[in-house]
Amino acid sequence: MDSFSTDGIDGSSHISSSPVVKLQYKGAVYDNSIRILPQTNHKELYQNATSLANLLDNATISLLRLDHLGELVTDPHLLNDGELLEIMEGSPEDAIVVARMTELRSASGSSPESKAHSVKGTLEFLHIVENLKRTKRTGWINNGIKPAESIADHMYRMSMMALLIDEKTAGVDKNHCIKMAIVHDLAESLVNAMRHLCHELLGWSTQAQEISALWEEYEGASTPEALLVKDFDKFEMIMQAFEYEKTEDATLEDFFAGTRGKFKHPMVTAWVNELEAERAQSRAIKS
Repeated sequence: MDSFSTDGIDGSSHISSSPVVKLQYKGAVYDNSIRILPQTNHKELYQNATSLANLLDNATISLLRLDHLGELVTDPHLLNDGELLEIMEGSPEDAIVVARMTELRSASGSSPESKAHSVKGTLEFLHIVENLKRTKRTGWINNGIKPAESIADHMYRMSMMALLIDEKTAGVDKNHCIKMAIVHDLAESLVNAMRHLCHELLGWSTQAQEISALWEEYEGASTPEALLVKDFDKFEMIMQAFEYEKTEDATLEDFFAGTRGKFKHPMVTAWVNELEAERAQSRAIKS
């Protein structure tokens, strides 16, 4: 294990390790001389858009407790490097923290034990995802629809919608939308689950980071792909509502009223207009 020495009671320390950790950041190259932030700064260091309460699990609390004593220990389940640098605003000392975390993360995946854990975690991840096949969509249950579609049913048709994207006219990355549609409701397989699903089970793998990033992008609704997939989410819901109106003799106007005027992408607005026309015709025949 790397040796550490602590300077003073303010939590600052220096680390010596082999190999030397270097990081180029904003035109400067930093070596592995490092100052750990005082304990009082750790909330700012590890907090992101998610509430702090969701991050302060036992592993993170343990890390914070050891860090302020001068030991730089890490957990591959922490925030990714970009998030850390953004939160720490790129100060030289903090950039080294990130570099050191990256080094330890890379090393953590190389042992046979960690690979075995990765396989076990992958299977546990897939078992949890099975919940999406059994969990019914609450909107339908609350309206007396039996049997109601599952979350996986909803996500599957959304993925098919994404597969129909014409990249030449839609102005988005089709494959990115397909992946996002598959991932967007993943957290519903376990309450407050994304951190657990992506990093505690799958480790700090490329796949875990991709799944987590896709979900966060969807939740943030800040990219053209995320906005389109959110349109798919709403459209799939009203399409299903129309189908239930036909098969279950139900009136589900609230679902339509709640989404009117909220669709953004022209491809989806065209679908909405056609669906509304079909629904109007169906209701006219019934009356």
